[in-house]
Amino acid sequence: MVTNINRRSFLKGTALSLAVGASMATAGGILSGCSSSSEAPQGENGTFSASSKGFHGDVTVKLTIEDGKISKADIADMGETPEKGGKAAQILSEKITEAGSLEGVDSVSGATTTSRAIFRAAEECLQQAGLLEETGEIAMEPGIYVGEAYGFDWIEPVRVKVEVDETSFKSIEVIDKKLNREEPLIMKAAEDLLIPRMVESQSVIVDSITGATSVSAGIKTATERALKKALEAGGSNSTAIHNFYKPLEQSTDEKTLEYDIVVCGLGGAGSSAAMAAAEAMAAAGREVSVLAIETAGKYGGTASNAGEPFSINAPRYIEKYNNGEEWCDYDSLYEDWMANYSKGTPCKPECVKLLMDESGKTVDWLQFDHGFVFSNAKKGFGTSTWLCKQQYIYLSNQDEGKDYASEYPNYTFGDRSSSVGQYYDSIIADFEALGGKYLLETQAYELILDDSGNEVRGVKARSNVDGTEYTINAKAVILCTGGFGGNGDMLEKYLQNPEYPLAARWHLWGMYQNKGQMIDSAIQQGAGTYNIDMSPCIHFKTTSDYLTEYPCYYRDGLEERMLEQNTWSLNDIPMMMGINGNALQVGADGVRHYNESGTFAFWAGGPSWFTIYGSDYVDGLAQNGYPGEDGKFQSSTKVFGQGGYPQVTPIPQVYEVLKTAEDKGYVFKADTLEELAGKIGVPPEEFVAQVERYESYCKNGKDEEFGKSEKTLISQINYGPYYAIKADATPYATIAALDVDTSLNVLKADGSTPINGLYACGNDSGGVLYTNLEPYAQYGGVALGWAFTSGRLAGANAVEKLDS
Repeated sequence: MVTNINRRSFLKGTALSLAVGASMATAGGILSGCSSSSEAPQGENGTFSASSKGFHGDVTVKLTIEDGKISKADIADMGETPEKGGKAAQILSEKITEAGSLEGVDSVSGATTTSRAIFRAAEECLQQAGLLEETGEIAMEPGIYVGEAYGFDWIEPVRVKVEVDETSFKSIEVIDKKLNREEPLIMKAAEDLLIPRMVESQSVIVDSITGATSVSAGIKTATERALKKALEAGGSNSTAIHNFYKPLEQSTDEKTLEYDIVVCGLGGAGSSAAMAAAEAMAAAGREVSVLAIETAGKYGGTASNAGEPFSINAPRYIEKYNNGEEWCDYDSLYEDWMANYSKGTPCKPECVKLLMDESGKTVDWLQFDHGFVFSNAKKGFGTSTWLCKQQYIYLSNQDEGKDYASEYPNYTFGDRSSSVGQYYDSIIADFEALGGKYLLETQAYELILDDSGNEVRGVKARSNVDGTEYTINAKAVILCTGGFGGNGDMLEKYLQNPEYPLAARWHLWGMYQNKGQMIDSAIQQGAGTYNIDMSPCIHFKTTSDYLTEYPCYYRDGLEERMLEQNTWSLNDIPMMMGINGNALQVGADGVRHYNESGTFAFWAGGPSWFTIYGSDYVDGLAQNGYPGEDGKFQSSTKVFGQGGYPQVTPIPQVYEVLKTAEDKGYVFKADTLEELAGKIGVPPEEFVAQVERYESYCKNGKDEEFGKSEKTLISQINYGPYYAIKADATPYATIAALDVDTSLNVLKADGSTPINGLYACGNDSGGVLYTNLEPYAQYGGVALGWAFTSGRLAGANAVEKLDS
């Protein structure tokens, strides 16, 4: 298979590898004035502190200086992502202290934004201590300069060209957009909002666009690198780049707004709620008085990145496309739902019926009234056989026999992101046409109730851009904030499940802006919860870290959803080992918790686990590669996977690759199982007993613990050295929070008293559909179906109750 790599692919892969290395090497590369040699300035002794903007907040660095060297570096990650930013803070603290300076210390791969913030703050500390020259004046050679840096995707960087004059940058343009593989709608939000602010403020550290944080970081870093080239060409000193480290000025303004209805969040639930409320007002002859506020720089939220909503026999749709014949047997699906979700804290049957009765009508409403385009009904996941979900339509999943070009002449069907973006543009345009208003980049953070706590009065919100404070008085508030998956403190606080180790900071594969402030505010003011301790919505898994050190090669074909060129890389070998459902996986206690090959079963072990191998498996990869056939590829994961690896292709580099991953701290190797247990921090006796028990199942062909099939019971832990790969479950979002009734009215903690005027939809109330002892339903699209349906109903209900 390797002989099929063409010259272009090889050179491209090599160039990418070099680019990664170069970006790491230059991350702290403006530090020529910071030598630790005996001729360097001694400066002042003492502790110096400075802060700089990181991925999610300010990163604070404290450097202790003794005799011209850094004797101690303390870095507070200040809310950075624990698996990336927090790790970078720890690694760089150790490396800077060990080196005694910043010279030669590289950024941490996968945490470029936090690394840059740390270096910026550390340089300021060194300036305070007199060990780094003061910021020089700007002198650039006019022209166009190109910079690149990685955004969300790690296969191709974001590239920008920056036009400069002698003292300023005049424009920033993202180039090679078809190569960078960033999600188009998210990239557009950054281009439309971030770049103008950077040019206006002449700063590379303005706040990232919420909901587009990673791609914003890529644009800012790439721009900074381009400016460094211009400064060097113009003869500026090494610290002149500091002139472009200017935060935006924050406003002290306070504004009061008056609306009948405020919708918090503008994803699937919020878009539906706002639209339905505006429609109901217009139909009643009222002036439309609806404000939707969204913390991200774009509307659509997690819903625009999902695949399909749950839908039962959409009546108008089946009349048009299926001769009026039903796709799904309502009664058998309902019976199955009740059988599966009536344990522990059970689902609310009346809410399940509400979803099943109204979901088809919602799909009709979206499709025929507001510009969405859905497929014919399809099966769910795993063993689900009901035709109860309808996918968003994009280029590569269109139903046979339909002429989409003729039926939808105003739409361009391409990748999933761009296609779905048109649907949200349509419903928001309809909302505005009726008089509805919305604010992006505005975070609702506090619920306002009357003195009795029985009736809503509005919300408090804050601009993410300039800090303007809003008091928004309203008669009804509809919470559609997407859950609390982006809030590590809330995950630890509320996922206190009695049966499963869920209370932790999960490796989110979703929208970090969903921080749950309004959910928590409602709870603090007496709102009840329902199954808030259940598993988040988990479809994918990945390793706790990943490699970018090896070339990534293009191969034939396009990825189905985003229509991006397929790739493959050695970088994926540890990842594919970590997520392998045919291998033994143990939790933090050293024992199994689930059938490793079961559909989405890995949630039961909590956010992380270890996948275990002996050298018999690794030697097999080295000698034979993955089983299969020539021309096929062993699949990787969508979560930072880089396309997998060719089958039936020996991988002699596997030992080196695993060593690279070991050095990064997510692969562990030991000569004995007892030693491996010590390295991964599990009890040795339980761990060794578990390995022996599992291997006996493999050899006997029967899993006596979790019923894993004989086909997936593969013996591969027979001799050392032994390996453990740390892997993570990666949820889209949390799906349970507040308690609601069938009007979507939020209930107090007593479970029966409504808080008048307060509604919760989508992931802010989805727990009413489930039990806390089972994961997200496998029928397909339930979270998105509930978002659309609960939003539509809540918007209409809120209007109906306005004058009551």
